[in-house]
Amino acid sequence: MKMYLNATLHSVVHSVRYNGLPTEGEKRMPQSISRRTLLKASASVGGVLAAPSLLRRAWAAEPFTVRVPGGYGNIWNKAFFEPFKKDTGIQAVAVVSKDFPYNEFKISVETGAYRWSMAAGITKELYYRLNDGGYLEPIDTNTPEITSRGEGNYTSNWLPYGLYCLALAYRPESFPNGIKTFRDMWNVASFPGRRALRKRSVDAIEMAARGAGIAPSEIYKVLSTEEGWSRVFDSLQQIRPHIDVWWESDAQMDQLIGSGDLEIFPISSQRAQKLKNDGASITIEYNEGYYTTQGWAIPRGSPHADIAREFIKFASRAECEAEFMKATLMGPMNPRAFELIPPEVARTLPTYPENLSKMVELNAQFWLRNIDKATARFEAWLLKS
Repeated sequence: MKMYLNATLHSVVHSVRYNGLPTEGEKRMPQSISRRTLLKASASVGGVLAAPSLLRRAWAAEPFTVRVPGGYGNIWNKAFFEPFKKDTGIQAVAVVSKDFPYNEFKISVETGAYRWSMAAGITKELYYRLNDGGYLEPIDTNTPEITSRGEGNYTSNWLPYGLYCLALAYRPESFPNGIKTFRDMWNVASFPGRRALRKRSVDAIEMAARGAGIAPSEIYKVLSTEEGWSRVFDSLQQIRPHIDVWWESDAQMDQLIGSGDLEIFPISSQRAQKLKNDGASITIEYNEGYYTTQGWAIPRGSPHADIAREFIKFASRAECEAEFMKATLMGPMNPRAFELIPPEVARTLPTYPENLSKMVELNAQFWLRNIDKATARFEAWLLKS
């Protein structure tokens, strides 16, 4: 509540625009709450103390919706929405949408017809696209819960809350001495077994580069030349006869791994760990893995941008991220969250220092520039006999 009180005067000034002269595309708040009413109430009952209650009632009169990616169930409510309502009285409602909602942001901003107030699950690649297009509203980073994350772990209009990675995973019974690198996965003579690769250009190319023996730190330099692309696709061609499954969905992999039909299968660490927790025989190797982040963002001109800014500050708290990560097994971005996660769980998360130190970050800007080229070439290669 202290955070909410500190932000009250700022929020009052911004919120009254919905009753006076809203910007193009914004929706009006109920006319019964005017600027004069808010200022009069604030002055008459102990300054800012009265304003939060009035603001909450005004804001609660309109739906505050948050776009979320599918597959996470009720954890949004438990980790973020219910605590936010308890603290502020404002109910956030989840709206599930497609995985890469670039066009939804674009259409909302350009037409003023907002399907939701703000969004979760905004990947770094998507953030760059939205930022370049001018489709993002500023957020409020004025809280230690955000600034303590360090430079590069947040921006003025995007706050990552979780990190996820792609890592090697395998059945330990089949490889008692372990599999340490993607080069090992490509070594079918020394490491025989049923293999799977994701049927997505970026992941297939990232893994094939590692399989070719290219150091993760050198991959983007190698792919800056046509010879480098050819080298990586030669690596894909080498492993192709030994790929038993080109997987496309988590549900597909859940079934294949759970039934023991695969022995080597690069997959997200959170998915692998969940299956392992449920009893599947899996070893996760973070060495040569790669990671990216996803976070909160607000469409420019959102009619509930002020609520969204306060929500993002609230959601940045260590206890919120800790609750979310315990369920999703992603890595928290707030370093204090680890203090609230049981040690046996913390050690399995990708931002646990020992795990994170073995990986590199996916270069989202590189793939933003090269995704069309990569996808076209990968799909053409798949069609070849």
